[in-house]
Amino acid sequence: MRLQIIATASTIAALSLTTFSQAGTKEPHADIWATAQDGVLVTGGWNHITGEITSPSLRVFEAEFGIDPAFPFSTDEPGIGSNLVGSTLSMNLLVGLGVWNGAGFDASGANLLASYGGQDATSATGGSFSFLVSEGLDLHPAYTLSGLGGADPANGIYLASFTLSSNGLATSEVFYAVFNLGLAEADHGAAVAWVESNLVPSPGAAAVLGLAGLMARRRRR
Repeated sequence: MRLQIIATASTIAALSLTTFSQAGTKEPHADIWATAQDGVLVTGGWNHITGEITSPSLRVFEAEFGIDPAFPFSTDEPGIGSNLVGSTLSMNLLVGLGVWNGAGFDASGANLLASYGGQDATSATGGSFSFLVSEGLDLHPAYTLSGLGGADPANGIYLASFTLSSNGLATSEVFYAVFNLGLAEADHGAAVAWVESNLVPSPGAAAVLGLAGLMARRRRR
């Protein structure tokens, strides 16, 4: 059976706040916390149930497709919270979708659709959706995966890349969502760990890289 992504996107987005969140239980995960530091948008980890900021700096998020059997290729995680009340934020889905090969990610022929409020973005063409930050924001977009030509997607672990932008603030660094469709949690965890180690340098590593660059410039002088 083919999944009609475009035809059902609005329906999925409308249901995402209730259907996906009520279906099944899973150990807590970090949603996206959008805030600003020194005029730059940054992402952290947030528990939307308790309201706790679990990490002041986090750029790798994870989610499972098919928590609700009625929507086997969709999820409403990761959600988004923010303290930038009154600001309009845009969540930008970058072009390209990776698929886990056990030791890294290959380019995938699948497509991710991210939808909110009648706005759609896809990993095939990029795009964004925007939203106004209100007090107590707990926004859950609809993320839906389709295979080549709109066919049902193959089981796998998929990697999508995003940024956040807003007028008056510098765009965030790229952050990542690692989506699992039908594979073991151990595989999902390994893929998340790979992204954390290879695509997101630790603060210490960033400092070392910066020092190395400075020393190289001094040597060239």
